Amino acid sequence: MNIHVYPNDLEASAKAAGLIIEQVRNKPDSLFSLAAGSTPLKTFSLLVEAVRQGKADFDQCRFASLDEWVGLDGSVQGSCRQTMNDHFFRLVGILDKNIRFFDGKSEDLTRECADMDSFIEGNGRIDMLLLGIGLNGHLGFNEPGVNPDLYSHVTELDPITKQVSVKYFDPPQAVASGITLGLRHVMEARTVILLASGSHKAEIVRSAFHDQGSPTERIPASLLREHPNFHLCLDQSAAEQLITTNAKGD
Repeated sequence: MNIHVYPNDLEASAKAAGLIIEQVRNKPDSLFSLAAGSTPLKTFSLLVEAVRQGKADFDQCRFASLDEWVGLDGSVQGSCRQTMNDHFFRLVGILDKNIRFFDGKSEDLTRECADMDSFIEGNGRIDMLLLGIGLNGHLGFNEPGVNPDLYSHVTELDPITKQVSVKYFDPPQAVASGITLGLRHVMEARTVILLASGSHKAEIVRSAFHDQGSPTERIPASLLREHPNFHLCLDQSAAEQLITTNAKGD
């Protein structure tokens, strides 16, 4: 586990962006999956600026959805697809043919999951995965207690996730379930980055990544401690309860 702690969220976001840019340079046709919450928005802005400056080129890259709210599609303000469209895909010119996104309004969500699994398998596996961490330790919509052997699946949302969801929607949306990549996808990804910022994330960061205790599906993010190429990018506020000897700000 590589832990990177920075004075502020902009520098932590820049570390995540730098890892993504390095991945694209090393493998121009990389398969990415990028979280669509509020945490990665500064990382997306930095990536957009890198493209504008000619320092990065995502034209050959492919993108797999991390998750989506069931009942919503990309036309809804606050949906994961809309967030990615507005803050990254459209700004750097990603073609639709290079994107495979969950359709939360599909009448056959089982087929949606199977199609996503086939897309990822057809591209090898995910080269780089950018995640946030929920206040309950979820990754995507892999909620506490999730079966770690699952690939794409539909899940009932944890009460904490439902409560937090209100910040994404105006007008409000009643969301009860989500469709998501599974922890098998996460653990099979070649590289995983988790980005967290703010003191409100400090407690769950400590619970997931402290040096004592075993990883558990009760805190899905804790399983990342067993990933062979995992980068934890934190600002000082998110890291304030994390007792570790190998944190670095490089």
